[in-house]
Amino acid sequence: MSTELNKWLGRTAYQIMPDRFCRVGGLPIHINGRKLKDWKDRMPDWKPDYDGEYRNLYYYGGNLKGIESKLEYIYELGFNMIYITPINISPSYHHYDVGNHFIIDPWLGDWNDLKSLCKKAKKLDILIVVDLVFNHTGIDSIYFKNPKYQKWYKRTQSGKFIFWWGFKDMPECDTMCVDYQNAMTKVVKKYLENGVSGFRLDLGENLPKEFLYAIKRVKEKYPDVIFIGEMWGIATDKSDPKIFDGQLDSVMNYPMTDANLRWVRYSKDGHFTYNFNRIYGEYPSEVQNLLLNNIATHDTPTAITMLVGENMNPDVFNKSIWDIEAQWLKGEMFNTYEFREYEEKHDKIPDMLYLYGKKLLKLALILLYNIPGIPCVYQGTEIADYGYKDPFNRKPYNWKSQEEEIKNFVKELGKYRKQNTDILSTGKAHILKINREILILERKLSEKRIIIAVNRSEQEQSIDVDDTNLRILLSLNGSTIKKLTPYGAVILREN
Repeated sequence: MSTELNKWLGRTAYQIMPDRFCRVGGLPIHINGRKLKDWKDRMPDWKPDYDGEYRNLYYYGGNLKGIESKLEYIYELGFNMIYITPINISPSYHHYDVGNHFIIDPWLGDWNDLKSLCKKAKKLDILIVVDLVFNHTGIDSIYFKNPKYQKWYKRTQSGKFIFWWGFKDMPECDTMCVDYQNAMTKVVKKYLENGVSGFRLDLGENLPKEFLYAIKRVKEKYPDVIFIGEMWGIATDKSDPKIFDGQLDSVMNYPMTDANLRWVRYSKDGHFTYNFNRIYGEYPSEVQNLLLNNIATHDTPTAITMLVGENMNPDVFNKSIWDIEAQWLKGEMFNTYEFREYEEKHDKIPDMLYLYGKKLLKLALILLYNIPGIPCVYQGTEIADYGYKDPFNRKPYNWKSQEEEIKNFVKELGKYRKQNTDILSTGKAHILKINREILILERKLSEKRIIIAVNRSEQEQSIDVDDTNLRILLSLNGSTIKKLTPYGAVILREN
């Protein structure tokens, strides 16, 4: 790995969806077609519009100033990197249907607000990564409407526009078009000029190498900028993995998300071993150390819901734990209404199950914070927020939450990472033992090593490690070097 990216090693990230995180200032200016919900009304408007379409075009008014106001909170949780979902103007609150790359949504702020956020964040040694969407635009974007940019879009042989996965509001861009590549390189430069340090590329696994090489020309002036690609499967299963020839600096590590959650919840030890050995055996070490790891994102149910919620998918041979739509799919027809109705009825986790869920959440967080790469915690995970898929996983942040247990645990993990970055940033990872109850990992760098032992069962478990030079860095539920308490864990260090 080039030394220019060294500043990213060992970081711990926090993911924010700006509209749903925090609002500072008065109510936003009126924009036709937008509905502003009360922040306290956390139940999504999940029902279809008058014409039967599910647009979810409602907002909560979170903004960039709101994120800036919470930087100390984020820092105190132990995070020194923030990944922000798209902020360009568009018809929707999530901004994945690009309207204009060069204008920030006015309800979120403007370029001066972004610059201010990045400047204050850097004073706290927090780096800002922003999500950019280059695979498609919104159908109402200034580009799709303008004949000047028609060559930027893909068409069939008969001349009809191609829409991403058939979504009629997202025409797909021709990322092989040199004019489009040059224009999007200017977009990247615009964000860098305003203080952003890196980018997560939406659908990055689908962007051709020619496009990726083009936008990475900005490294000539900004050599330490990072490009992280969205990646849902194991990269090396693809004909063009993106990770061997400098196309991407890093990718999202969803396979280990699934492996982590399925071992913690369902004791799928073989599944964990398979994914772990492939990713940390086949990926280049420079990519391994920068993988964006998570246990939940804006595209999955929340972590605690996946760990104890009803109807999750335990079958490791049939998609991922969060792929729960099968019973509502009849042929090519999907019953969106009944699916979301189910999500609403099962949204709140019963109290006793919720307490159990917090036990499992701590175990999943320990694994997240210790596998190679950058742990990335989705907003609300630290308060054990619950919710199924979009839109139930995108509720506004509950600043009135009384949940302190998980929040304090996240702080403890954050402190642990900052004090042990020498090993956690580049130390090699090995599974020392795994079965249905116990998982023991090792991170090793030269003569220094960290051992992570986790017990997912309700029985006390013995562990056999040479404790001659080991000291305890973190103990969960009173676990020791020799004994793991029920749902307990211990992290040990040598040298």
